[in-house]
Amino acid sequence: MLFTLISSAPLTDSTTDRDALLAFKRAITVDTHGALTNSWLTNTSICVWAGVSCGIKHHRVTALNLSNFSLHGNLSPHLGNLTFLQSLDISSNNFTGVLPTELSKLRRLKHLRASSNNFSGEIPGVILTNMSVLEYIDLRSNNLTGALPSDMCNNTPKLKILILRENHIYGNIPRSIYKCSEMQKLGLSMNMFSGNIPTEVGNLSMLTVLSLHDNDLQGNIPASVFNVSRLDFIYLNGNILSGSIPTNFGSLINLQHLYLYDNNLTGGIPKEIGSLHP
Repeated sequence: MLFTLISSAPLTDSTTDRDALLAFKRAITVDTHGALTNSWLTNTSICVWAGVSCGIKHHRVTALNLSNFSLHGNLSPHLGNLTFLQSLDISSNNFTGVLPTELSKLRRLKHLRASSNNFSGEIPGVILTNMSVLEYIDLRSNNLTGALPSDMCNNTPKLKILILRENHIYGNIPRSIYKCSEMQKLGLSMNMFSGNIPTEVGNLSMLTVLSLHDNDLQGNIPASVFNVSRLDFIYLNGNILSGSIPTNFGSLINLQHLYLYDNNLTGGIPKEIGSLHP
């Protein structure tokens, strides 16, 4: 009797994931330390490649941590095929070009870190509007430009950390920001944001850090900010804010640092906040 042997062993190297990683590797123009050159070899499991982590059950790529690898090149759109990816960290390299819209295909992605690179162009709007499990975005210190989408946070209800500081992003801070109801840290400093600070910021009840310094924001400091009782740090310096310094800051019992200098605010520092750092 002829038997056909069918292996029940898991496919430790998904063809899809392998192809996506090899496409990523081909887009690298300089591998300073040889991390990918020496480790990402086709005769070994992708789960032992440098910076790659796989899930125990499906043996699919769940995390890619290439921070500080001194890589140069563009970010391959084929990364969008790593459909089990939960964490992507490519910070502190020398990536150029745009962030590919294909990243929005990563429906399991929770953490996106791409700070301290040379990315340019706009942030793909779909990343900020339609990634339902995304919790952490850090794109600071790049050359990103454009405006944030007006429907930002429409379907990113779990977003807790948004750091976009030190870019060239302009336009208004979207009023839809309140839909990111679990936001804990909002860092939009050192960009070119204009218009008023939206009153909807006051609906971010989990917020502990509000960092908007060194932009072109104007108008009054919205009273709704004083509804956010968890605030520890408020950085509003280096804008064009006007009006009197509100006394309500004294109601923020957790507030440790308050920076308001280099604005057009009038009046003295209310005694309720005299012990803070104005």
